[in-house]
Amino acid sequence: MTLAFENFMKQFEMTGSEKADGYSRDAFVGLDSQEKEIVFKLLVTELPWSAEWLFFLDPERALTVVKQKEEQLRGNSYAHVYKLQEQLVKHSGELLYQKHMIEDYANYADGLKPLVVDAIGRTPANEVTREFFKQVILVEVNASAVARASRNLLSSLKVPRQTESEEQNYQNLMDRLRSDSDQVKRRAIAELERFAFSKT
Repeated sequence: MTLAFENFMKQFEMTGSEKADGYSRDAFVGLDSQEKEIVFKLLVTELPWSAEWLFFLDPERALTVVKQKEEQLRGNSYAHVYKLQEQLVKHSGELLYQKHMIEDYANYADGLKPLVVDAIGRTPANEVTREFFKQVILVEVNASAVARASRNLLSSLKVPRQTESEEQNYQNLMDRLRSDSDQVKRRAIAELERFAFSKT
């Protein structure tokens, strides 16, 4: 038995907050082929949480398994399907899964919505994601999701924040995008058009 396998099993059997910390890289580096097989099967039982490590272990096989799991779990308001979709975008380059993330957003339980927004923010920025962030800012009632959409929108537009005045402008935009006033939000979004044009 390799040290890596011992590390993996120790981490696999953890519970509570220790388990929530996830795996460390040393639990996968140095596994022999038989151990890799066991570890892969155990990680499958922990999907969607373990998607990132499945791809680390065996990218080709992970693609098939994760695609199947994504199809199976879509529509479940409490399943963290966005974790699977984010990894599928990253490892397959298929923006179809980014589209799925955006389509599925409205069905998620309120507590998961901010996490979904951030996951979409970690996929390639494009006009579709920017439009999604704007819609969340304008129609979402979940304040945390709106805050994250605002941050992700400014990030995808590469709004500068290097100097003191740029940082002030950035914070001002953030405040206005999170305003209770629809009009204030719309004006802030309109001002961001100048950044959008520089991205085309």
